[in-house]
Amino acid sequence: MRVPVIHEAAATGDTAAIYEEIRDRLGFGLVPDVFKLVSTRPSYLRAFWDGYRSVFLEGVLDRDVKELIAAFVAREVACRYCVDAHVLFLDLIGADPGLAASLAVADIDDMAIPEPTRELLRLAHRITHEAYRILDQDFVRLRAVGWSDEQILEAVWTACQFNWVARMVNTLGLSALGQLSERG
Repeated sequence: MRVPVIHEAAATGDTAAIYEEIRDRLGFGLVPDVFKLVSTRPSYLRAFWDGYRSVFLEGVLDRDVKELIAAFVAREVACRYCVDAHVLFLDLIGADPGLAASLAVADIDDMAIPEPTRELLRLAHRITHEAYRILDQDFVRLRAVGWSDEQILEAVWTACQFNWVARMVNTLGLSALGQLSERG
């Protein structure tokens, strides 16, 4: 890793407490590697965990849509770890396998997903590549296919969260699931 990390067995104080919360809430029995990237700064770890919870453990969008947005953004910025993690989560939550398969399709228009979801991915694409060019008409289109303002805001929040997470993961050198495993 390009920065030091604190493994679960070595965690103390605030880091240990946040790790315990992550293990309890996610139910995996471990802390995903991505959280360990900021483990030497408990305030960053807390902010990251709070942001993650705000995306995936609450809200009005279906979890599979949020996982798809996260994986899509990760794909767009070439974050292999994030794509793999969120494709795995799509599987773990029992999402339609077609959602994960759609990530192999380069053009959003060619993805075998419902049109309303396609519109959210178009917005995520624009947020990722050209947020400065987003227009009111982009939001009009989202509303026209049935998304509420609350759902749109949540999609924006999800795309923005995963733009920073994927960039942090790439920058700090996390490239594979289990890379920071304490076993083996």
